[in-house]
Amino acid sequence: MPSHDLQKILNNKTLGSSELTRMLNKYFLSIRKNPSEFSRSIKVVKKRLEHFEEVNSYLNDLNSILQNNDSKRLNQFLRSYSKQEEEKIQLIFDRIYPEVKKMKSVITLSRSGTVIGILKRWYKKNKNLKVIVCESRPKFEGRLTAKDLLKVGVNVELITDAMMGIYTEKVDFAIIGADSILKNGNVINKVGSKALALFCLEKLKPFCVVSTKSKKSKKITFKPKNEEPAEVWKKKQKNLKVSNFYFEQVDNNLITKIFTD
Repeated sequence: MPSHDLQKILNNKTLGSSELTRMLNKYFLSIRKNPSEFSRSIKVVKKRLEHFEEVNSYLNDLNSILQNNDSKRLNQFLRSYSKQEEEKIQLIFDRIYPEVKKMKSVITLSRSGTVIGILKRWYKKNKNLKVIVCESRPKFEGRLTAKDLLKVGVNVELITDAMMGIYTEKVDFAIIGADSILKNGNVINKVGSKALALFCLEKLKPFCVVSTKSKKSKKITFKPKNEEPAEVWKKKQKNLKVSNFYFEQVDNNLITKIFTD
């Protein structure tokens, strides 16, 4: 049975994979002196969060260190992980900024730690930046993104997912994160991402993805998972089926550019 702290991480359905991985790293740092709990937790996380490419990459690094029985290297890895991830986001920003520095408005959806990091850095250089955020049903992760951006003073407008077509023609740019990047270049991300990409194609607006290399997958296919129907509608009735897919695939030919570290 996972500990209470680990269970909270495993049950979190609103954070992006990069933020989940940071939470896991903090947890593993707290139990690093308990080898049996450490190994047991890795197995549980691997089983529960195997659909997150970044989590898998992180766990593979951890396992590699554990196999060499190098406690010094383990401590170093756990202590430096968050700092290294921030450095990766800075590198991605340095690569995307030359292409967006003259733009004043952007649209995004869901919650991605990488996207939030990029937008905060962008705002520091352009105080007139306006960010349109789709609320991202059914868990409303977009509201969390809006709160994070508002804390640093960003001008934010929160909209329903169904309004993204109206707002795409009003902005200069669209940006999303990635749950994973398939071997064929297609991107897996929160449902609504493909609709946003298609609206951008229609309105001739750039549609870009920001992601660390740890999201790259060896897979070439994706099978969406139907989540808890009650998150969409609790009503149960004959002839009624409620679907609730969190993630979808965005074809690479709809993506203007993928920026990575």
